[in-house]
Formats: sequence, C-alpha cells, structure tokens
Amino acid sequence: MSLILSQINKDNVKVGKGCCIALGVQIISEIGEIIIGDYTIIEEGCFIRNNHIKKMVIGSYNVFEIGCKVENTNIGDCNVFEMRCIIESDCTIENNCRFGINSRIPPKQNLPNFSRVYYPFNCLKVPPYDSSQHKEEISELCAALFQIGSKK
Repeated sequence: MSLILSQINKDNVKVGKGCCIALGVQIISEIGEIIIGDYTIIEEGCFIRNNHIKKMVIGSYNVFEIGCKVENTNIGDCNVFEMRCIIESDCTIENNCRFGINSRIPPKQNLPNFSRVYYPFNCLKVPPYDSSQHKEEISELCAALFQIGSKK
C-alpha cells in the first residue's frame, strides 16, 4: 500500500508499494505511461511529466525533494534529487546518483551509477558503495510517513 495525497491519473500512472506522494505533487502522463517503483518519496511541489509515447520508468527507493522537476526521463534505483533540482527531457539516470539543490541537467544526458551533480551542472563520479543502508532508511521513512499520513 502507498500513501498518495495528490491526485494522479491512475490509468497511466502506476505506483509501487510503500511510496509516499505528498500534497501538491503533479504527476502528468500526457501520452505514455509513468511507472514508479517501490518506496519512492515525492515531496511537495514536485512536477513529473511524460509527454512521449514511450513509458517513463522511475525505479525504487528514490527521493524527490521539494520542488523537483523531471520530464521524460528514465531513472534507476536509490537516487536522491535535492530541492528544486531540474532534470530536463530525455535523460537517463542510472543508480545511486545524487543531484544537489538547484542543480539542472540539460536534455539528453546519461548519468552513470554513483554520479554526483552540484549546481548548476558540475558532475563528478564517486566510488561505488553498498546501497542497502539507503534502502533501509528510505523504507523506514516511508513507513513513518505512511503512519503520519493515515492518521489524517
């Protein structure tokens, strides 16, 4: 079960288990589907849109902080998008990446595993690490948010 406080088009948007989608989130699938994996947190004011025929896939254990914008981009697992970060159209984000506050990724970029991007587009790659702790923390946070949200 997921906690979805915003209205989304459930015909074209599929949300995995344990996700938390805050109030004021816009998830718009104009043509193709949007599939969101498990235990993903999407905070207030985020805007996610797919206006392509192909499906847009967002993996599991991702965090989209307040005011993020993502368009027509496939995203792997265990990524963190900090406040007001913008991912422009047709990018591919692999796994375990982090995007700093106000960072902006231009169209058609491919960001490999463990990329770090800081304002505006300074990219550096960090050594691999075990993402199991990230997954555990996100799962616990989703459970706590679900408890808080279900009391309202």
